Amino acid sequence: MHIEINDNTSLREIQKVFSDFYPYLKIDFFRKSHKKFEASAEKDWIEPHTTVGNIKKTHVSGLLEIRPLNRVYEVEKEFLQHFGISVQILRREKKGWEQTAGLDNLTLKELNEWGRNSSDEYILSEPDSEYNDGE
Repeated sequence: MHIEINDNTSLREIQKVFSDFYPYLKIDFFRKSHKKFEASAEKDWIEPHTTVGNIKKTHVSGLLEIRPLNRVYEVEKEFLQHFGISVQILRREKKGWEQTAGLDNLTLKELNEWGRNSSDEYILSEPDSEYNDGE
């Protein structure tokens, strides 16, 4: 997957491209960066309608390549180093989103699968009362 990033790109556009490839993952943007295995503070969250030009200090345009075998911390680091944008990858957790702070060593593919599995609802039913085991 490639994401084109320039000053006119909205954060929502980046989120859409990312989530089209990883439907059980989400990218959120924050005013302050975080260290590996750390969560981002909710108070630093940036609204998705914001454009990249309004939040980054360096005004460099470019193309970011993200692969399924990239680790979470690698993707977050790429956004920060190349574009000066602090991101946090979140995974689907039942009916909400959970920051992946402790899972930064997982690949996007692994994390997307984890999100898929945790959001699936398994329906267990009682065995049929007429069932017999061949007696």
